[in-house]
Amino acid sequence: MRTTFFAILLLLCASSVSAQRSNPCGLMVMAHGGAEEWDTAVKDAVAPVREKIPTSIAFGMANPETMQAAVAELEAQNIDCIAVVRLFMSAHSFLHQTEYLLGLREDAPPFFISHHGPHHHHGTPAPVEFQGKIAISQTALLDAPEMGEILAANARALSDSSGNESVLIIAHGAGDDTVNAEWLRKLDQLSDTVRETGLFRNVAVHSLREDWKEKRSRSEVEIREFVAENSEGEGRVIVLPFRLFGFGPYAEVLEGLSYKSNGIGLLPDPNVSAWIERTAKELFIELVQDPDV
Repeated sequence: MRTTFFAILLLLCASSVSAQRSNPCGLMVMAHGGAEEWDTAVKDAVAPVREKIPTSIAFGMANPETMQAAVAELEAQNIDCIAVVRLFMSAHSFLHQTEYLLGLREDAPPFFISHHGPHHHHGTPAPVEFQGKIAISQTALLDAPEMGEILAANARALSDSSGNESVLIIAHGAGDDTVNAEWLRKLDQLSDTVRETGLFRNVAVHSLREDWKEKRSRSEVEIREFVAENSEGEGRVIVLPFRLFGFGPYAEVLEGLSYKSNGIGLLPDPNVSAWIERTAKELFIELVQDPDV
C-alpha cells in the first residue's frame, strides 16, 4: 500500500530521544509580503501544501515578530521540528538574518532588514523562541526548475507562433555585481525552457536592479534598447516578469514601447506550490538524518 505523505512525515520526524514522541514536523513559509492581493496570492499558493502539512506563513523580510507568530502557530499543533522554506527569488535573500533569528548562528548581521527597507536598529532583535529542531532552505526560486516551466508556459500562452517574436525576461536583480551576475546566470538557465519551445527568435534576460538608482538607470537603458530593437519591422516582443506576483515597475520602465505581456509573475501557478512542497520534503529528511540540525 502506498504510504501517504503525512504518514511519512510522522515517521521522519519521530524523536530520536524518545520513542514515545511522534509529533510531525511543520512547515514555515517565509515570503516578502506586500499589498492584500500580493499576500492573498501567496496564501493561495501555500493552501494545497497546508492541506498535507501543518503550515504557517511569516510575511516580511525575515521579520522577527511574524516569524515568532508563525512558530507559535505551529507549536499550537504540537510541532517539534520545523522546515523553513524561503519563498524568495535568490538564495542570498535575508539568509544571515534568518539563520540568526532562528538560532542557527550566533553572529548577528551588521544591520537588520525591515519590511520597509534596511536600517539600523537600536539594539539587536532577540532570536525566535523555539526548542525543537529547525532546517532552512538554502535554495530559492532562481534555483527551481519548476520556475522554468512557468516561464515557458507563459511565453507559449502569449505567442502568436509567427517566428517573429523575441522574449525578454526581467528580474529584480541585486546591487552587488557578483550576486547580480549569479541572478542572470541562473535566470538564463531557467530561460532555456523558453528557448526549447522553438517559437522565438531571441530570448534574453535582464535585471532591473531596481533598488540601486545608478545601476537601475543603466539597466533601464539596456532593457528599453532590447525591446525597441526587437520590435522593429515585423518583430514583436513578449515581456515576462520574473517576480513572485505582478508586473512590478516594468510598465513604467517600458512606457511608450511596443510589447506584449500578461502582467503576472510566477503566481498564480501550481508549480510554485509544487516547489514549496518538494523543498519541504527535502528539509524534513535533513531534519531526521542530521543530528546537528
